[in-house]
Amino acid sequence: MKDEALLALLEEATEKLSIKLGYENLRKGEVISHGGIFVLRGEKRILIHNGLTIKDKIEVLLDILTGLDTEGVHLPPEVRERIEAARRHKHALQAE
Repeated sequence: MKDEALLALLEEATEKLSIKLGYENLRKGEVISHGGIFVLRGEKRILIHNGLTIKDKIEVLLDILTGLDTEGVHLPPEVRERIEAARRHKHALQAE
């Protein structure tokens, strides 16, 4: 699967999870971040730095989605496999 298609499917996954997703310049001011998830006025939101490459945007979204319950949401098998692989990798790193 091409990166552009994978990114689009990951973006759809956030929508299915009722999470608002946005891309903004996160390199302003003193805080420098690739992105993250937060709650604003009771709504979950994800912001990702708009200057990242598609591969980096995918990595940020995968990292965020590993921490969320995606079981109740229909995801294409390849997307679910990528999330699960990222989840396993994250747990392996934490175990070290």
